[in-house]
Amino acid sequence: MNLVLKTLAGITVALACSASASAQTVYIGSSPEAAKPVKPQPVDQAKRFAAYKVAGMLGDRNFSALVERELAGKDDAVMLKPLLGNYANTSVQAEAAADSLRSTDLVVRQSKAIAAETDSVMDVRLYTPKKFAGKVDWKNLLVAYPPSSKKNEYAAVEAFDRKGGSHMLDGRSAPNVPVLIVGINRKEAHRAGVELMNKHLQAVGMQGKTMAKLSGPAAMATPAALSAGIETSKLDRIRLNNDQEPWVSGAAEIFAVVSGVQPDQAKATLTIVDMPYLDHDGTDYTPNQIMIFWPEYRYAAANVQLFEHDDNTNYKDLAVALAQGVTSILGAFAPTYAVIGQVATAILQAMPAGWFANDDDYVDSFYTLEKGRTYTGYRGAAGNATVSLSPYTLQSQ
Repeated sequence: MNLVLKTLAGITVALACSASASAQTVYIGSSPEAAKPVKPQPVDQAKRFAAYKVAGMLGDRNFSALVERELAGKDDAVMLKPLLGNYANTSVQAEAAADSLRSTDLVVRQSKAIAAETDSVMDVRLYTPKKFAGKVDWKNLLVAYPPSSKKNEYAAVEAFDRKGGSHMLDGRSAPNVPVLIVGINRKEAHRAGVELMNKHLQAVGMQGKTMAKLSGPAAMATPAALSAGIETSKLDRIRLNNDQEPWVSGAAEIFAVVSGVQPDQAKATLTIVDMPYLDHDGTDYTPNQIMIFWPEYRYAAANVQLFEHDDNTNYKDLAVALAQGVTSILGAFAPTYAVIGQVATAILQAMPAGWFANDDDYVDSFYTLEKGRTYTGYRGAAGNATVSLSPYTLQSQ
């Protein structure tokens, strides 16, 4: 932890120096009022420092050439770690710069409590306007970082040039020139976070024997890999109406909390399900994903609630909040059918209040889904998601 604190201190000093060194902040398509400072979280500081550092590194032709080779003509992000590994071999200065960004990545992973589950989460991608037909000036790209959460989605987006100057881009309207974006690979961070949360829920007795026997991300496991005769509900189709991600943030990252009452005791059961394919609103996805393992639930009924992840989530804190909050809110209860809906309500109440100010956004709820029933074009309670589910029995090979 000393390394993390030291790195955070270094990030703060470096950014303070960059601010004083810049003659002025340039506002592009936005007013200074749109960029009023807020108290930064460690992840916010780390992303800002990474953008500042990468912008400066673009002045080195070795680094800008590596970035061009990896990103030219591509829409997808690339992980920062292998890029830094190649760059570090070019000079002593490059090694020092790479080490600085590796430490920054560690700050992010420890702040999100997933340092043990993944060795890298930061990535870099090139935003290119749809109608842009010019040549990308890789050495002079502005380098931006995504806002910490959707509550800032229409605020100005800060970007740095290679001399350390700060520029404010319009958060609502995408720029008409390419911009390099340094941020968190949400798919990898969330994969690691879901793994950690399910481990915690198992450890505190909020998942049953079926989930404990499954290895890896349970809901993405193939039917052939599982025991015979397990009754499930399979997600055939899903569509989101509006995930509201700004241009700088890229694709959304959605996860589900599946909940109900344990079959053999008066306790709630919760399972976190990763949905890594669910990137954009207005798109029909056909994942063929197992969503509910029915041996986990009493009364042959369960809830599915969807949330959207943003960058400052600490997955350990989230798992603890859900486990303790749901248990405390429900208290001692006599198992009845009515408790199923109460579990879903308790999940919403257990979420820290800040997450409903758009950190981990609540997307929608599907209450009291029944085993053996087919749902076609079924809308959630909030009207933000539509799903089709069908019964599916897992068989052994």
